[in-house]
Amino acid sequence: MGKQGQKIYNATEVLEIIDRYSHMKKALGFDIESPYANDIMVADYDNIGMPRGKYKISDPTPKQAFKNKSILPERLVKEYNSKIDFIDEFSTHLKRERDITILHWRLSGMKTKHIAELEGITERHVRRIISDIAKRMSEMSVMSEMSDVS
Repeated sequence: MGKQGQKIYNATEVLEIIDRYSHMKKALGFDIESPYANDIMVADYDNIGMPRGKYKISDPTPKQAFKNKSILPERLVKEYNSKIDFIDEFSTHLKRERDITILHWRLSGMKTKHIAELEGITERHVRRIISDIAKRMSEMSVMSEMSDVS
């Protein structure tokens, strides 16, 4: 275990956590602004008089959330919170602006293809940067564990 009982993840595990970060936050009920929701027509749907179904909530996900308040088992809630905390803690140690920007977009749920278009680099380069970030985060967590032991 790492800092304050935090688990240490290898680079592959960190990469998986980065890929699933926005999904885990949504599953825990955190409001995540989609990087794709900057279209005023989408953002202001209710105020432009668009028709809705006969029920107030037309999206099945909120219906499920309100119908059954504890969708996730407690074990998953703890696991997701631990993984989110890990990323949140170690992402603050990134120094390069491009790394910070690319990680931000990836954690918000943007696909690597769209990050590449936005940054003016190849998809392969985006994946390599994210992979390097995952490796450094894993190494930082190991170093953090070693400094806690001494």
